[in-house]
Amino acid sequence: MSAFKLHTLKQKLWAIVAASFVARVVLFFTLPNTPSSLAPDEGTYASLAKWIAESKSASEFRGHGDGLYLSSRSVIIPASALVKFGMNELNAIRVTSSIFGFLSLCLLAYLCSKLLNSTSFSFEEKRKTERLVISLLLIYSFLPSHFVWSNLGLRESPNEFWLIMAFTGVFLLNKDGQTKKPLLAALVCISIICTFGSRPQVGWVLVVTLLIYSIFRLRNKLTYLLITSVLIGLFAGYLTTTSHGSERSLNLVEVGIEKIGAIPGMQIANQAGATSMIERLACPWEESTNIGKYSCLAFRAPFMTFTFLFRPLLFIDTTSLSSVFAATENMLWIFMFVLITYRISKGKRIPFLAELAPVLVFFPLYVVGAGSYEGNMGTAFRHKSPILWIVLLLVLVTSKAITERAESKSRIAR
Repeated sequence: MSAFKLHTLKQKLWAIVAASFVARVVLFFTLPNTPSSLAPDEGTYASLAKWIAESKSASEFRGHGDGLYLSSRSVIIPASALVKFGMNELNAIRVTSSIFGFLSLCLLAYLCSKLLNSTSFSFEEKRKTERLVISLLLIYSFLPSHFVWSNLGLRESPNEFWLIMAFTGVFLLNKDGQTKKPLLAALVCISIICTFGSRPQVGWVLVVTLLIYSIFRLRNKLTYLLITSVLIGLFAGYLTTTSHGSERSLNLVEVGIEKIGAIPGMQIANQAGATSMIERLACPWEESTNIGKYSCLAFRAPFMTFTFLFRPLLFIDTTSLSSVFAATENMLWIFMFVLITYRISKGKRIPFLAELAPVLVFFPLYVVGAGSYEGNMGTAFRHKSPILWIVLLLVLVTSKAITERAESKSRIAR
């Protein structure tokens, strides 16, 4: 029996990965043969995958034109390939989503292993950190909503995977002694294009994040390689997700500003028919001008961001069994944010700040942008699933700040 014991952290992490694979297979065979009531959109994506597999024009896809195809290629293209090989379209879209979710888990397990191996710990600190890493990876793998969303035929899994891949590429690109810089720059570029191909709005946030990050690193020669790959990814991602029949502006700054200005209208559209509609705060300014529109976005941002991250709340927003489950899970999100805030205030710093800088820029941009865009709590709850890994990562690194501060006080006392 000793041969089956897991001795090293690496063995334990990959055991979690193996358990996730088994659980995904089991869930796949227990899902209904019709689109899930939790995510009826998977029926639309499945139909689109079959439509493309039959070599029909995406522009003729009923009710959507080519807009849905262009903005979901990352999941539709591989799913349509499976349909061509004879797989049922609903199964194909679910398998594609699950594969992306599984690959995200593999990538995070690899990164956790590398992070701990490259950092010096005392024996006791290493044991505590390893236990925490295992716990957090288990949460990431099996948190009910995240596990379910990553197995249904939706865009969340590919969106999450390409985000993680993009930030991994940036991290490795800036690592000392890196010899594959052009290859990693290409990886970042491809990841940006594929992020646009899974959810263009997130692609825009990713590009803005990396450009802001680059502004503060202009003295580093590698930054110019990163900027080049980001701009190529932006142009390619934008062009490949914009319909040929619509007007394309090559002034992407202007396009970005227009997209921000369109957020209030999109939120109103997302409220239509929603049983868990997110209410809009009355703005003290007129929204008829651009200045008024952007001012109202800023005014509503704190409330909308809180709603996106933490609602539905128990006993306040619960109107159905699914909202009760969501509200219960949100208690964990609230606890993690309180824990992160407490640890940062006690530790007085964030460890690995240089390595985490791109993620720390992306996170507030994403939650504020998504919060302003969402029109109902059900969709908002699903759309925050791709940032779970960032929250868990912050829980992990802030624990090191507390440990280091405690050890420092202990040395001073001696």
